[in-house]
Amino acid sequence: MSRSLLRALTSATIIVLWIGTVPLTAQAHESVTPHVNSGAHPPKGPSLTVGERIDRNPQLVARLTPLLPTGVTLDKAAEGFKNQGQFIAALHASHDLNIPFAQLKAEMTGKDHDSLGQAIHELKPTVDATAAAHKADGEADADVKATSKTHDNDDKH
Repeated sequence: MSRSLLRALTSATIIVLWIGTVPLTAQAHESVTPHVNSGAHPPKGPSLTVGERIDRNPQLVARLTPLLPTGVTLDKAAEGFKNQGQFIAALHASHDLNIPFAQLKAEMTGKDHDSLGQAIHELKPTVDATAAAHKADGEADADVKATSKTHDNDDKH
């Protein structure tokens, strides 16, 4: 082989190897490049608490306030619950079964994190806990549905 052909092949090999590393380098730098939120998707991170979500819907607040224990705010009662439905169902179960809300909440949000049915069973063993939890879930769903249309319409105005 002539020297010029050998140089051309060596140069071509070096270029191919160099080009092959560019995507890897770009990928490595991609992970440290900060992502700018264009506004198309809400940023991830802390979201509204259960109490804050409910507070944004005055009609739902009006439906739930009579179920709260005397002297307890909605925000304080909602602390520790995983979601709005779980909290509202607990309020209904407490009211329906005459179980002190603080005891039901402690069972559901404490270290064991009992389900509503498990908490009802532990606090009122003679009650059909599955049926009671199902009823409370239905009441919670009804509250949310009854107030979400009104709340959505308020947001449009």
